[in-house]
Amino acid sequence: FRLTPPCCLIWSCLPFPNNLMRRLFRFSAQAWLLGLFVLCASPVLWSCNKSVDNSANDAAVKTAQEHEDKYKVIDDTIIQGYLKRHKYTAATYQRTASGLYLVTLTAGTGTQIVTGRQVSVKYTGKFVSAATESKVFDTSDNAPTKSFSFRAGITNLIPGWTEGVLLMRQGDRKLLLIPSYLAYGPSGAINQSTNTYVIAPDTPILFDMEILTVAP
Repeated sequence: FRLTPPCCLIWSCLPFPNNLMRRLFRFSAQAWLLGLFVLCASPVLWSCNKSVDNSANDAAVKTAQEHEDKYKVIDDTIIQGYLKRHKYTAATYQRTASGLYLVTLTAGTGTQIVTGRQVSVKYTGKFVSAATESKVFDTSDNAPTKSFSFRAGITNLIPGWTEGVLLMRQGDRKLLLIPSYLAYGPSGAINQSTNTYVIAPDTPILFDMEILTVAP
C-alpha cells in the first residue's frame, strides 16, 4: 500500500490555471495524507496508553471490608452481652439486617417517621461495653431546647441513627444499639478542642431516644 503514486497521478491529470491553485491543491493533498496517516497510526498510538493501576485502591477497599467484617462479629457479641446483662429478650428487641438493634421502652402511637419529615428527639448517648456502659458521651439535655431537631433521612448523621429513626414514630422511646461500623467506625470521634477521643475507634454505642414531635 503506497500513498505517493496515486497522489502524483491525480495531480498530473488536473489542469489548474495557475501556481496558486497548484499550491492549494498540494496543501490539501498533504493535509489529506497527514490525516490518513494519523488515522492509520491511531491503533498503534492507542496501544501505547497504559491502563490505570488500581491495585492500591483495590487493596485499601479489601482491607476496609475485612476490617468491617471483623467488627461485625465483635460488635454483635458486645451488643448481645449488653442485652443479656439487662435481661432484654428477643421479644423486646429488633435486629435489622445491617446489625442495628432497637429495644422498645415505650411504644408510641403517633405519626410514623419517613424520609424528609422534620423530627425532634430527646436522647442520651452511652457506651455498650460492660466497663463503660454507664458513661454518657452526649445528651440533648445540654442543648438550650433540651432536644435535637433534624430532617429524617436527609440530615447527615451516622448511619445507625438514620436507619433507627426511620423505624420509629412519634411517642416512641427506644434504645438504638449501634455497632461501630454504623457509628464512627475506625476513625472514632474526636473532641477538636482537646484533641482527645470522645468515642474511641471501633466502639459500639447506644442512644436512649424518645421521639418528641414529627412534623406533618
